[in-house]
Amino acid sequence: MKVRKLVNSILTFGMVLILFITLPMFEQTAYAGNALEAKLNVSSAEIVKGKSFSLRVYNLKSNQVVYFNSSRPGVASVDSNGVILAKDNGNATISARIFESGKIVTTLACSVKVGPPAQAVLISSYNLDLKVGDQARLSHLLFPINTVETPVYTSNDESVASVSPGGRVIGEGVGQTSIFCIISKGYATCEVTVHPAEEAQVEPEAPQTETIASASEQSDEQQTVTEEPVEEVKAETPAVLPEAPEQTDAPETVSEAEVQEPVQDATVEADQQ
Repeated sequence: MKVRKLVNSILTFGMVLILFITLPMFEQTAYAGNALEAKLNVSSAEIVKGKSFSLRVYNLKSNQVVYFNSSRPGVASVDSNGVILAKDNGNATISARIFESGKIVTTLACSVKVGPPAQAVLISSYNLDLKVGDQARLSHLLFPINTVETPVYTSNDESVASVSPGGRVIGEGVGQTSIFCIISKGYATCEVTVHPAEEAQVEPEAPQTETIASASEQSDEQQTVTEEPVEEVKAETPAVLPEAPEQTDAPETVSEAEVQEPVQDATVEADQQ
């Protein structure tokens, strides 16, 4: 018994020792698996000629350093802070090389397109009539076609109608307001009128109920009219049928009597002569 207890104690001690040795290894593996990878704020960008854009690298470690580089500095240059300057129309690639302890750990890339600014803008509708809660979408057309500028939508009164960055207009309250589609050299305007939501819900329902009621009343009247003549015909038919044979027998009896009487008179007259 003492030997068995001694063996059990040794086994228990060994298991505890193994746990203490392997637990830190599991913790390090789990932490490494959950570590966030470095990434850029965007993977592509369209920049108007003469404008700038900032690249940012997220999830950098304290001992890591980033160096930016451009494949075509004449089209888009980049400084040590990741600020891109659009110089000429065309395409370029901005690279972000991450160094750790003097070695490149990873390289991130962002494709850049440089184009001209927009000179004019057209929108799909210049007047909108909405009810509260309704939605409509405005689309735009920019000139020249190869521009890379993105217009900005804004509402003059968001309590009447709001607009999303993509041009979706929502009726918020009764009234009138203007939606602007703005570019660097001008804008287009859409006048929006928002009506109460109850206007279109009450009017169509009243004539429908009246039409259904009148139609049902007419159908009831037609049923009552068609049922009465059927009952009268059924009641008169049996009274006529039994009288037909009696009227046909009477003329036959009378005709026989009228034929026999003259014959008897002729025989009497012959005997007297």
